Amino acid sequence: MRSKVLATVETLFLVLLLLIPSLVLVAALSDANKVLLLEIEGNIGPSVAEYVQTYLEDTRRFEAVIITINTYGGLGDSMFQIIDAITHSEAPVIVYVYPEGGQALSAGTYILMASSLAAMAPYTIIGSAQPVVNGVPSNDTKLINFLVEKMHTLARMHGRNETQAARFVTHNDNLGPEEALKRGVIEIIAKDITELLQKADGMTVKTLRGDKTLQLSNVEIIRADPGLRHHLLSFLGDPLVSGLLLSLGILILIVGLSTPGFGAELVGGIMIILGLIGQGFNLNWAGLALIILGSVLVLYEFYSGGVAVALLSGIVLMGLGMILIVRAPPGVIYVAQEWLDQLMSIIIIVAIGSGAVFSFILLKGIKTIRKKTYSLIPIAETGRAVEDIPAGHEGYAIIAGEYRKVIAREDIKQNQRVRVVGQKNNYLIVEPYREQS
Repeated sequence: MRSKVLATVETLFLVLLLLIPSLVLVAALSDANKVLLLEIEGNIGPSVAEYVQTYLEDTRRFEAVIITINTYGGLGDSMFQIIDAITHSEAPVIVYVYPEGGQALSAGTYILMASSLAAMAPYTIIGSAQPVVNGVPSNDTKLINFLVEKMHTLARMHGRNETQAARFVTHNDNLGPEEALKRGVIEIIAKDITELLQKADGMTVKTLRGDKTLQLSNVEIIRADPGLRHHLLSFLGDPLVSGLLLSLGILILIVGLSTPGFGAELVGGIMIILGLIGQGFNLNWAGLALIILGSVLVLYEFYSGGVAVALLSGIVLMGLGMILIVRAPPGVIYVAQEWLDQLMSIIIIVAIGSGAVFSFILLKGIKTIRKKTYSLIPIAETGRAVEDIPAGHEGYAIIAGEYRKVIAREDIKQNQRVRVVGQKNNYLIVEPYREQS
């Protein structure tokens, strides 16, 4: 009987060993049967570059990455960071000019040319890739030649029309989807992502790691959530916002320095820091500066008091600095977006509640520390007798809100108002209170 049991266990063990590779393969296939979706909307700046770099750091689990783009352009440094992230992505990257009627001009066209597969929605447009320096189109030969060769390289890497790619820089050509497809700078025209996946399924694309055939039927789309940090940086990165912050910040700082006192110079400094962030200043240093400023304000309130605005401003600045300095973790978290949204809401509610409680406790503590204390001998203080006290005898009275041992100079009745006139051996000497004439 025992031998039969051992034989059965051995058989099951062998079957399990045979099934493990199949199970691993199924798990791998289920992981690979996903597509990561990123969205680039508006000005291309440091926040967009960080967003794309973060999610493209590890794309091994995805069959492909789709980046929808709708932009008039942006900063060159950010554009090249995005191009590098796309070029070195472990999964093929499809850049899709979307939605209908959108555009991928200037920096957007370079990003499109860097993609493994380029696509456009109907009525969209690409082109106008001549560089702009300080708000003026540049004809600097050194810069133009570099960008032209960059376009040649990107087009050659993915088998596209090199001549037309270069003309986006040299002639500021603008093309709609039909003309772009005809001239060989895109591969697909699709009205939405569903049609894009259908048309891209089975196509072979070129990447740095070699050719890859896309398997995009029945894929699950995982949307990459940019998060609060990205939205904040996108707002600050708007050229109008960052320029306004810098200009007003400098003016307010000058006013604050010319009229010393708490307020204007601090506001001006904060606005300058936020404006520099929008212009691409190092986020770690900027976030650290805001945290330090916030801490100084909180300490200022603690030691000086009376300026509740300093405490609230300090907490806000520390929170803002932490948002800027803490970068999202690399890779993608495989959790339902609804759950992440609920978690974020709970975190925000708890943070606000904790901040309110902390502020309340801190303010109460400060008020208690600064509360006027009564001297041991509260001369000229008045109070009320809690019992009848004959002259020369001891008793109790409420003085300055406290029960105190007293000695009566004269007869005092219960609840009669009394006045402190001296002290003897830890006793207060009292007499009936008389109005001063």
